[in-house]
Amino acid sequence: MPHPADQLGLLADQYPDILLLQDVGPSAVRAVMDSRLWSCVADTWSLPRSSQAVTRRGGCLITAADGWLLTSAASVSGDLSSNRALAVTATHGGTVLTLLSCYSPTNTGPGRKERPDTFNTLAAWLAALPAPVVLGMDANGPRVDHPDIEQNRWWSEEEALVLGADARTSDVLRLWYADHPAELKRRVRYYPNGPLADSYHRGRRAKYLRCRYDSIRVSPGITVTDVRYLYEEAVRAGSDHALVITDIDLPE
Repeated sequence: MPHPADQLGLLADQYPDILLLQDVGPSAVRAVMDSRLWSCVADTWSLPRSSQAVTRRGGCLITAADGWLLTSAASVSGDLSSNRALAVTATHGGTVLTLLSCYSPTNTGPGRKERPDTFNTLAAWLAALPAPVVLGMDANGPRVDHPDIEQNRWWSEEEALVLGADARTSDVLRLWYADHPAELKRRVRYYPNGPLADSYHRGRRAKYLRCRYDSIRVSPGITVTDVRYLYEEAVRAGSDHALVITDIDLPE
């Protein structure tokens, strides 16, 4: 959080019950805790490092408002680095759900070789988590977010295990568009090959590509009532990714 006051202000203005952040450093964790905007905070920086762990640049953070209780969920295993994913069990009265915050390696440098194993491991992990599940993810993909998901282009084919049509969870934006075909038609009129929303611009400022690398995903049984991608607002607040917001109804 290069501008914590601006970014926390933007977050607070949305009155979120649950917050899923990715690629955050210790200073961001401290800023969130010091703000006292959320009563429960869990983060990967508080987890013990293994003796083989590499130096961690970023991590994940999950918060919840008053009335929620966060406890540890299934631990990360396999090739999914412990700083790239955080899972907690969230309880509110009789409601219990699994929250997962995750970000994947980029498609450049060492990340290019790490991505296939990351998505394989994440898909297996999601399959083992108890439903209902809410996943907030900076996937650094797909390469092309096409209106027809079958025409998506991936940096590696393993991405489809988590982001594709047959994945364990569904993209809340695509679920919302399915219920609002007129809005989808309006978007496709201007962006026939996608993306379905702006969440990141890759490339140089003078010649950039609109991408939708960030999404919220939910397991079956969760109803989506609204979705918003605040790209310009997030950039003004100091981020380079959109703030993604969804309103959902959880199963009874």
